[in-house]
Amino acid sequence: MTLTGYETQVLRLLAGSTEPIGTFDVPDRLQRQPVPDIDAPDEDPVRAAWTEERLGLVESLIALCDKGLADVAVRADGENGDRFVVTEAGRVFLAQQ
Repeated sequence: MTLTGYETQVLRLLAGSTEPIGTFDVPDRLQRQPVPDIDAPDEDPVRAAWTEERLGLVESLIALCDKGLADVAVRADGENGDRFVVTEAGRVFLAQQ
């Protein structure tokens, strides 16, 4: 199985955490693009790059779940979003890298 760069980053983040990580905590912890100015228009290149990276990281979390390498540990409750952990298959995958 091959992972994208984002998937690898997210999997390592989950594996290194002692507790489940929330959906939007993933990009908050991993995002490298600079935060756009609050008044920047949608078509601003800084905003576009920031948004693309943020969505890519969240999509990678979903892809890891689809691949069985991550799973929901705590379901959303209407106030808090889902929180995720690495699965045993995810740990085995990382150990083989």
